[in-house]
Amino acid sequence: MNVFFKILKLLLITALLFFLLSFTLKNEHKNERKINLIEFDKSTERFVTKDEILTSCFNWQDDNQIQNLDVAKIEDNIRQIPQINDVNVYLNHDGNIDIKLNERVPILRIYDGKSSYYLDENCKIMPLSKLFTARKLLVSGDLEGFTADDLCKLYSIIESNDFYKNLITQISLKRNNVVLITRIKGLEINIGDLNFLETKFNNLMSFYNKIIKFKGWNYYYEVNLKYLDQIICSKK
Repeated sequence: MNVFFKILKLLLITALLFFLLSFTLKNEHKNERKINLIEFDKSTERFVTKDEILTSCFNWQDDNQIQNLDVAKIEDNIRQIPQINDVNVYLNHDGNIDIKLNERVPILRIYDGKSSYYLDENCKIMPLSKLFTARKLLVSGDLEGFTADDLCKLYSIIESNDFYKNLITQISLKRNNVVLITRIKGLEINIGDLNFLETKFNNLMSFYNKIIKFKGWNYYYEVNLKYLDQIICSKK
């Protein structure tokens, strides 16, 4: 009988050890997470790749699996990518990871003679991307004396009207004059400084309705809107 109990005790201990071992292995396997999905927003512009996202996720890991999952850490790593606006990381039903993110939206491309960058929809500086170049309204020239907010305000007025958007292709900055380069060959619009922009653009619309509709675009090479009470046109 004693032999029987000893054998039974040994079997129970063995079974318990087997259970504990299998439980440990199961937990270790559970802690090994994989990226299941990387979903971008609906924008067609892509400044970062999925590989770049993965590299960002694993830049603190030794392999392609995430152990001891830290969702906040993954989100923080991805947010370090300059072109990313926001990201959310989820643990899905199968224990793996879903990543949903959206990129920043550039509105202006700035060139100061030495370097180039974007201003995004929040009027913040956004670096260029090696992957994709966004075709945005170009601002160049002497940026001294102009703030990002100044340029974004000018952009918002141009963007508010289809006529302005279709006409203006570039903004050239000078110390005392802001010149709008147009799609019309040889025609520039001088708006002076960036004060009273609404009035100046209303004058531009008046110039189009009262003069261009009758004489055509090829009659003038410059339109001066610096002065609020008059429109000065220079003939070719």
